[in-house]
Amino acid sequence: MNLQNIVITQLVTNSADYNIKADIYNDIGQKIGDFGVDGTDMFAWWVQQDSSFQLDIVNQFKFNMAQEIVNGTAE
Repeated sequence: MNLQNIVITQLVTNSADYNIKADIYNDIGQKIGDFGVDGTDMFAWWVQQDSSFQLDIVNQFKFNMAQEIVNGTAE
């Protein structure tokens, strides 16, 4: 899977949220999807995911968060 034509925009209405636009292609270069004409807002998408999926992402993210804390770069 590959992403092309990626545009990520911080939302004016909520500076902690972002809108993502991109075309999704398979490994042989065929477009198989996109993020919609208006893109997809991260927070709106996130709350629609089931709790098991959310926990999987949180468990992946904790390592990035720990690294930032150890490096002294976390806010």
